[in-house]
Amino acid sequence: MSHPALTLFEEKTNDALSRLTRVGWTGNFSDILSARASRFMNPNVTRFFDQFSKIPRLESDYFKGDQSVVEIGNPEMLLSGQASAIESGLRGLIPWRKGPFNLFGVTVDAEWQSNQKWDRINRLGHLFHDARILDIGCNSGYYMFRMAGYRPKIVLGIDPSDLFFFQFHSLFQSVPQLPLAYLPIRLDELSGGDKWFDTVVCMGILYHQRSPIEALRGLRQLIQPDGAVILETLIIDSDGDFSITPKKSYSKMANVYYLPTLTCLMTWIERAGFQNATVVDVTRTSVDEQRQTEWVNTESLANFLDPLDSSKTVEGYPAPMRAIVVCRI
Repeated sequence: MSHPALTLFEEKTNDALSRLTRVGWTGNFSDILSARASRFMNPNVTRFFDQFSKIPRLESDYFKGDQSVVEIGNPEMLLSGQASAIESGLRGLIPWRKGPFNLFGVTVDAEWQSNQKWDRINRLGHLFHDARILDIGCNSGYYMFRMAGYRPKIVLGIDPSDLFFFQFHSLFQSVPQLPLAYLPIRLDELSGGDKWFDTVVCMGILYHQRSPIEALRGLRQLIQPDGAVILETLIIDSDGDFSITPKKSYSKMANVYYLPTLTCLMTWIERAGFQNATVVDVTRTSVDEQRQTEWVNTESLANFLDPLDSSKTVEGYPAPMRAIVVCRI
């Protein structure tokens, strides 16, 4: 008899595939998801499932995705003890990186005030309306819920994290009417997505790629001829057409491989085959946007910066600055 966590995995992934099929998806994930299911059962998943199971499975028509705090569920419908059960389950899924959320009156104050980044891309709402959207590295789904307000055909979020799988579904199980689908896979496991998406959202991903131009080419392959890639990534504030490679880590992240100037980033985008790219925003990450809260049990940006000079990371590199670029074929 299979573990109930594995049953949940199969239930949620089958639902995601059904949602994709209804809007024209023809890719085959059977082998990929079978392999993913075999990796799903581990001690962490058992712990996450136990916490997830504390949260009452309540469906609601109450959803507000057009404001800073994504609100799901009206707390007035709760029975005695359900609010504390919801909070206990959500706290058991710490750390919450992206947010904020409010689930039936319980507020999750995540590490990132993701609404600040959303405000920078909200002007691109026309790219979400009636669109087939891919959100790469979707985390707990904050941006997916925000995009749902634009009535897309579907927002497919992909992220291989077991924790984020449970975080997303702890929220989404209450509003299954939203046009969202989540698959716990990596981008290189996305089968059948060539030229299928109207909009691809890739935020906080490119600097983790060992071959950024090849990664950008892969993103270009995913969109239709009139589609767009919304790219958000780290840059360094400097003139010139060059990038730097951190020796060991950047802002205590060991998997950051290239930090380009904005000019260099635009060169990469052009070399990847995009014919039209527009810079939407350039913003230095602040300790107001990324910070420790009671919903995060790890270090945050303040710990990653030089305590004597906040313009530098603890390694001596320029402090995090992020650019948002819309890339078109």
